[in-house]
Amino acid sequence: MTATNDAPDPRTTATAEDRWQHIEDRLTAIERRIRDHSSAAITTIDACLARLDALRHNLAHRPWPPQSSPTRADPPSVPPQPTRAPAESPAAHARG
Repeated sequence: MTATNDAPDPRTTATAEDRWQHIEDRLTAIERRIRDHSSAAITTIDACLARLDALRHNLAHRPWPPQSSPTRADPPSVPPQPTRAPAESPAAHARG
């Protein structure tokens, strides 16, 4: 405002309007980010709930304990020894 009258200074008013517009723009951007993050979180939670539901369904409809378990090959009691070529004596190399 000027000292001579009570009319608002147009430069100050425009600046105040610009500041408010900047604040409103920032709030809009924040709201958009919150919606994006919320949507991503909800999608992740939905996927987790679907996996839990599938697990619950499997546990509810399959016999427990399992009737047939996969058969495992029994491990050998003594591991097989690797075969080696017969060692030559150092004298054989000296002659060759």
